[in-house]
Amino acid sequence: MATRRAAPRFQRRRYLVNPSLQYRFIGVLLLLLLLLTAGALGSVYLALWITLRTYHLADNPVAIAQLAGVGLLVTLQLLLIAPVVVWLGVRLTHKVAGPLVRIQAAIQQMTQGDYQVNIKLRKGDSLVELAESLNTLASTLRSRSS
Repeated sequence: MATRRAAPRFQRRRYLVNPSLQYRFIGVLLLLLLLLTAGALGSVYLALWITLRTYHLADNPVAIAQLAGVGLLVTLQLLLIAPVVVWLGVRLTHKVAGPLVRIQAAIQQMTQGDYQVNIKLRKGDSLVELAESLNTLASTLRSRSS
């Protein structure tokens, strides 16, 4: 009695499968993070500065040191969060960029007349419906050409 082996799982070894798309997405995420941080830092500084002026503490070295400490903490948080944003950007785009590369290769094969296309995507990948539609199209074209 022959035992059936499980089909090997398809795993991509590279996370940057479409670097231009992924770098643009990560760049937009980092720019958004930078703008949000600058806005938060600006509003905190403005609120603290108004408070210092209102209570005549603008010349108090302790109050000024606290203001500088807040700025340092926000900057440190930005530096700690930025790598996480880059990692999340790569992970999120990987779910789209990988299938796009496979779908584009399948379409290229089909335009050259090779309808023996069967796109297999990993669990959790995006564009599964599009890949299934292309598989159906390839199957239909195979049956018509034979």
